[in-house]
Amino acid sequence: MLSRVASHLYWMSRYLERAENMARILDVTQSLAMLDRSADSGGAMTPIVITEAQAEFAATHLPATYENVVAFLAWDRQHPSSIRNCIESTRENARAVRGSITSEMWENINDTWIAFQEKSRSINPLMTGNEFFEWVKERSHLFRGITFATARRDQPYHFVRLGTFIERADNTARILNVKYADEAPDTFEETEVDKETDYYRLSAVLRSVSALEAYRDTYRDVIDARRVAEIMIFDPKLPRSLRYCMDEATAVIDSLPTESSRIPRRIVAEINAKLRYGTIDEVLDYGLKRYLADFLMDMVKLGGSVNAAYMETR
Repeated sequence: MLSRVASHLYWMSRYLERAENMARILDVTQSLAMLDRSADSGGAMTPIVITEAQAEFAATHLPATYENVVAFLAWDRQHPSSIRNCIESTRENARAVRGSITSEMWENINDTWIAFQEKSRSINPLMTGNEFFEWVKERSHLFRGITFATARRDQPYHFVRLGTFIERADNTARILNVKYADEAPDTFEETEVDKETDYYRLSAVLRSVSALEAYRDTYRDVIDARRVAEIMIFDPKLPRSLRYCMDEATAVIDSLPTESSRIPRRIVAEINAKLRYGTIDEVLDYGLKRYLADFLMDMVKLGGSVNAAYMETR
C-alpha cells in the first residue's frame, strides 16, 4: 500500500476516535459539574489538562468556566483537537482515500460532517449538553459498525483499526493520569468521607470509558480506586482498557508487511508484555502516576515508529 494512503486511513480513524473521546470527557465533566460547584474553577479545567491544551486555552483569555471549556474543546476552529476539527479532519482524510474505503464508510463520514455543520448553526456553544455528546459517540460507533460489516480484511482495514486502538489507549491513560494528578493514589488510604466523595468521581471515570457495568460484573462490590485502576489497565476483555487496546494493536501490526514493521513490532511487543504479565501491585509499588506517564511516552514512541515504518515517503 502507498504510504500516503496508509497515512490517511490511519489518521482518519485516529481523528474520529479522538472526537468520540473528547465527547466522553466533556460528558463526564458536565456530570461532575452538576455534583460539584467547584467545577467552575479548577475542576472545569480537567478536560483541558487531559488533552494538554493549556497553552491553547490560555491564548483565548477566556475565564476557566465549564461553559467556556466545552465551547473551546467542542467547537473552536483554531484548536486542532476540538470535536469540530476532528470530525472535519476525519472527512478530509476519508475523502483523500475514497477508493480505499467502502462507499458506506464514506457516506457515514460525509453525513456526519454535514449533520455537524447543521448542529453548529443551531446549538449555542455555551449551552452544549449531553444530547450532543451522545450524538458524537453514536456516529463514531456507527462508523466502526459499518467498517466491521463492509470492509475487506486487508491492509486498509488494518490501518483503520491500528489508528483506533493507539488513539484509544492514549486517551484511557490520560483519563487515569489526570484523575490522580493532584492526589497520592499509590497507597489508596482514604477516610470514609473521602470514599463517599470519591465514589462519584470514580464512577465518572468508569463511565468515561463505558466500563461501569463491566466493573460491577467483575468485582460486584463498592467502587474503589485500586480496582478502577486495575480494570482500566489490565482487563483483557474491556474494549477501552490499556491491555485490550495493545492486544489489538499487536495483532494488527503482526498482520502488516514484515519488511517494514520490525521496530513497531518490537515496541508494541514490549508495551504489551508489561500489560500481559504485570499486576496492579507492581504498578502501585512503582507509582501509578509514574507508570501512566511512562505508558504515554511509550505511545508516542509507538506512533512515531508506525509513522516511520509505513507513512513516510521513501
